This record gives sequence, structure tokens and C-alpha cells, in this order.
Amino acid sequence: MNDARRDARLAGALWLVVIAAGVVSVVTQSGVPRLALAANQFGGVCYLGVTVLLYQLFKPVDTNISLFGAFCGLAGVASGAEGSQGFFIAMVFFGFQIISIGYLITRSTLIPRILGVLLLLGGSSYVINSFTNFLAPAIGAHLAPFVIPVAILGEGALTLWLLVKGVNVSRVPAID
Repeated sequence: MNDARRDARLAGALWLVVIAAGVVSVVTQSGVPRLALAANQFGGVCYLGVTVLLYQLFKPVDTNISLFGAFCGLAGVASGAEGSQGFFIAMVFFGFQIISIGYLITRSTLIPRILGVLLLLGGSSYVINSFTNFLAPAIGAHLAPFVIPVAILGEGALTLWLLVKGVNVSRVPAID
């Protein structure tokens, strides 16, 4: 039997690595592009781990939505090619994964529901920002500073919660 608290903390630790790798990738993009690429790829592999662990944690809440979220995470990593269009395509998938996780959190008692609401808002901001960049790039560039912090707040809060608290193991539903 899997230990849900351990899985949650591992998901939080991996998500923290993903965030750190993303920062390294962005900071080194122009000066050390090979390091940026390596950090981006390493972060992608770690995010696959996050995706599997989140699927496992939330499968008892709603298997289909948890599976949808996992497939969106996989598609996001796979489509996250270099270049801005690849980034925005990946962010559509990541946005829908985050929305799915947020919904599952609001439907469970594993994690405080407010974190689910923050994820719903953050995932929506990824999707809105990406589609705005597809349809009206000039507007998208001006919109990003307002919507991306919402996503970072949700993901950051969940990452910290998973690392520190894990999940409420007394409320982990049995898997059918």
C-alpha cells in the first residue's frame, strides 16, 4: 500500500525542483543556452514524477479527472519544445492539469480547499495567457505580468503545503 503522505511530500519536493529548474532555465537562457536546455529537460522529467504522484493521490477522488490531469501534464511536458509557441502550447496543457488538480482538491478533504481555488485561478490564468498570446500577442505580452503571478501563487502554495503537511491521511479515500 502506498503511503499517501510520503507521496504528497515527494510530489512537493519534485515540484520544488521543477520550479528551481525553471528559474535556472530562464536566467541562463541568453548566456548559457545549454545549461538552460539541460535545466528545462531535467525539470520536465521531474514534472512527470509530480504528475504521476498527483494522479495517484487524487485517483480516489475522481479517477477520470485525475487521469485527464495526468494526460495533460504528460502532453505539456511533451509539447514544451523550445520557442515561444511551444511554451504557450505547453502552458495550455499545464493550465488544464492545474485546473483539474484544483477541482479535485476542492472536491476532497485531503488538502485545504482554498489551495484548490488558487489552483483553479492559476490554471485558468495559464490558459487565458496562452490563448491571448496565440490570438493577440501584443495583448498577451501585457497580460502576462498580471495573470502569471496568480498561477505562481497557487502552485507555490500547493508545493509548500505538500512539502510541509502532505495530505490528511485520515481522509484519504479507499481506491475502488
